[in-house]
Amino acid sequence: MHLMKINTDSGKSRVIAGGDLKDLYAILPSECRLFIITDTNVRGLYGDRFPAAEVLTVPPGEESKTLSVIGDLCRKLLESGADRSSFILGFGGGVVCDIAGMVASVYMRGVRHGFVSTTLLSQVDASIGGKTGVNLGAFKNIVGTFKQPEFVLCDHKLLSTLTDDEFQSGMGELIKHAAIRDRDLFFDISSSLEKLYDRDPDILEDMIYRAVRIKADIVRRDPLEKGIRRLLNFGHTFGHVMETSYSLPHGIAVMEGMLIASELSVWSREMPLAEMRIFEKVLEKSGLQEKHQLPANVLHMISRDKKSEGGYVNFVLLRSVGKAVIRKLPMQEIEAFVNYYREEKKEVKQK
Repeated sequence: MHLMKINTDSGKSRVIAGGDLKDLYAILPSECRLFIITDTNVRGLYGDRFPAAEVLTVPPGEESKTLSVIGDLCRKLLESGADRSSFILGFGGGVVCDIAGMVASVYMRGVRHGFVSTTLLSQVDASIGGKTGVNLGAFKNIVGTFKQPEFVLCDHKLLSTLTDDEFQSGMGELIKHAAIRDRDLFFDISSSLEKLYDRDPDILEDMIYRAVRIKADIVRRDPLEKGIRRLLNFGHTFGHVMETSYSLPHGIAVMEGMLIASELSVWSREMPLAEMRIFEKVLEKSGLQEKHQLPANVLHMISRDKKSEGGYVNFVLLRSVGKAVIRKLPMQEIEAFVNYYREEKKEVKQK
């Protein structure tokens, strides 16, 4: 088990990586009335192991990430007598963490909260760092807040119940952390893919810990995403477009987005072609086979992305595997790349 602390001006958080659900009873504040926010799938799997609490359940998946769901949960909390001394426990994957964190940040202007993270994606990324958010129509996470959870408990044994698609989705975020910051971790993931997909507990614990350490270090330095934390958006600008357009699992869409961003890195002369080929090969080994076309409205969606500022988009590009940079690209340049990318893919398809 590894304990990491994320202390920022916006709050303090503990990440317990490789813990056990039994640890939850020692972590939860005893003096607070507890409310659990989860989804129907997680409740079916682990409901008999929940601590004593009132349980509020949402449907699984992105469809629950709406303002109406947030309002409904707040209403239920109010009707159940939740007050400012109450504690909210988000028990689930990335969607549940986003929803529970946002409810905790707005209900009565903020109540204490923590997470039990049940998916690979949430254990390496979504549950850590204090970002919350819901979607507005086709636009991902456009409404949200920053609020650090008091703790994140990551029991890696829970990953045994994930479907292959859910696990691969988490692999997308695991690879992202390595790609932006740690070349050695990237190649260790590549050489351990078979064991990772077999859910080898020792390999999982090591890789997850190293990825979380990367994110924790970045969040400590930039809790409100004004600078270096933007590196964690690698693959997400195009990834969010693919996720919304083709209803892909988040991490699989991020894999596609990272691949497109790596081509943009070469096109922008940030990264050598040879490095992109290395990156592409590992993504393909990780299971990224189908590559979708960029939808017709890709530029409109990017221009409305929360990373867009005054006609520019803060894009994360690679200099090499393990080293990322943030570049402020004008929409005209992005449009030129999109046109180039479409023509290139058309030529490949014709061959």
